[in-house]
Amino acid sequence: MVLYHFRDETQSWEKSEVEGSLSLAVRSSPSASKYVLVILNRNAPENHVMDFTSDFQLQKSDPFLIFKNYDHGGADGSKSPATIRGIWFPNDNERDSMNEILLGVLKSLKEAPPPPPAPVAANRNAATASLFAALNIGTNAEGPLLTQQHPPAQHPLATTRSPAPTQTPSPSHANQQPILDKKSLQLALLSLIQDDRFLDLLHAQYLKVHNARASRS
Repeated sequence: MVLYHFRDETQSWEKSEVEGSLSLAVRSSPSASKYVLVILNRNAPENHVMDFTSDFQLQKSDPFLIFKNYDHGGADGSKSPATIRGIWFPNDNERDSMNEILLGVLKSLKEAPPPPPAPVAANRNAATASLFAALNIGTNAEGPLLTQQHPPAQHPLATTRSPAPTQTPSPSHANQQPILDKKSLQLALLSLIQDDRFLDLLHAQYLKVHNARASRS
């Protein structure tokens, strides 16, 4: 195959130095175009790579397969003038086969649903506070901490803290119900699992239950 460029100035085709086998490749990186056309250029050490995107226009005009697309090179995502290229195929069957493959890929690209919008960042502290309020778990100034009435079983990482003083909630606070949907619950649990003090207390409680079961057996 030989790559040609269409020149608007002269309204004619100009042969390039790119010549070799043509392949359609799939990228694994999600940050780049999924499909690329690669010409294994025998005239240079670097291969010729073209992103194959949904704005490509194809036209089979024997003995050429003509491509027309726009480069999104602007900082604001604006399109540059259209680029028209043609690939000369020495074999009619190869040209027809590549045209059918590219038309199928182009159709799938145009019918693909748009990527989902990025999720709105949630406030983990608020979600954790809602979880604690729903489970009747106390907090302190440094972060979440389970309220305990008895010291946990001894553990090298466990820290003993005095329970926070009991406060009588006002009627306005007593009537408020915490809002804790599934997403907020997930964020709160993720926040808790990263808290060493919570893991210390959870591990201490686990040891307490384990020792109690062992003493009964």
